[in-house]
Amino acid sequence: MAEPRTPILALDRDQARSALAALGVSALHADRIRRRLLAGAEPLAERHGGYALPARLAQRLEQRFLWLSLQSVRRVGDTDGAEKHLLRLSDGETVEAVRLPGSDAPSACLSTQVGCAVACRFCASGLDGVRRNLEAHEILEQVALLRRHGPVRRLVFMGAGEPTHNLRALAQALVVLRDEAEIGPRSVLVSTVGPAAAVDRLASLGLKFTLALSLHSVARDVRASLIPTQPGVDPLELLAAADRFHALTGRSYQVEYVLLADVNDARADARALSRALRGRRAHVSVIAWNPVPGMPFRTPEAARTRAFLEVLHEEGVSCTLRRTVGGEVAAACGQLRAGSDFQAAAARNLEF
Repeated sequence: MAEPRTPILALDRDQARSALAALGVSALHADRIRRRLLAGAEPLAERHGGYALPARLAQRLEQRFLWLSLQSVRRVGDTDGAEKHLLRLSDGETVEAVRLPGSDAPSACLSTQVGCAVACRFCASGLDGVRRNLEAHEILEQVALLRRHGPVRRLVFMGAGEPTHNLRALAQALVVLRDEAEIGPRSVLVSTVGPAAAVDRLASLGLKFTLALSLHSVARDVRASLIPTQPGVDPLELLAAADRFHALTGRSYQVEYVLLADVNDARADARALSRALRGRRAHVSVIAWNPVPGMPFRTPEAARTRAFLEVLHEEGVSCTLRRTVGGEVAAACGQLRAGSDFQAAAARNLEF
């Protein structure tokens, strides 16, 4: 029986160099193979006559290594340009990843877990619980696969899963993306619901990226009702942790605020948010809730959403209404869901 092939991105750069050197591949060519893979290109294909491995050696590499362990089993596109991909993992589990349009900076929305343990009441990702963490190479392979379908220049870790629940794999993937995939710190956004200690752990990684704090209310009881797995979390303590993140990393942060009709969308809610953010270097990303079947919420009317934003502007808070993309294929913020029902999968909206 043939030995199972090793995913090449499951090795770090030094390990890959060593493993390929044993087969006669130079470090230069080993690095090129990984860079081409992460760029969405065929790893052994000749590029402008730049390099081509001997056929026998290429065959040995194909027998020993797996370029991608993920398989794209379905892809659907929206008229707005969003592409949602259903990806099968090596153990048969599935995750979703999305390529988001943008003339200057097309982006990828990536998952870090199969499912999610946080179970925000307005989000589909946690409806089935969490089944497992993704490995670092499975995160990286999402980028590689999406880049096969078009350019990706920015990454948002806002797909299925809570990134801080899979911090080891997240950190490993971020290092590779920085060093080998030409993704700079201004082009990476990592979202978290907290608690404060989780934000502190993100800051302690020593890596540069933009933090997105999933807040949704500064009223402790309202937030606890929306995120029942975090009943004791004080929203103001989360903001203080985000301030520490900014002080330690020098990177700004954004506050994510999903508007739910008659729950957290009143002018009074906007004023409370403004007071909490006074003096802070934070940008608010307002998201009108995207419907999920069976959930007891409604999307605010456009006039009410505008009124919420007007209060923030009047109070001097930097804010934007996040543009929804992918809605026609159930690919909008909060709809991402693991499992066989691909129509329940989703992209995340983007703006940072």
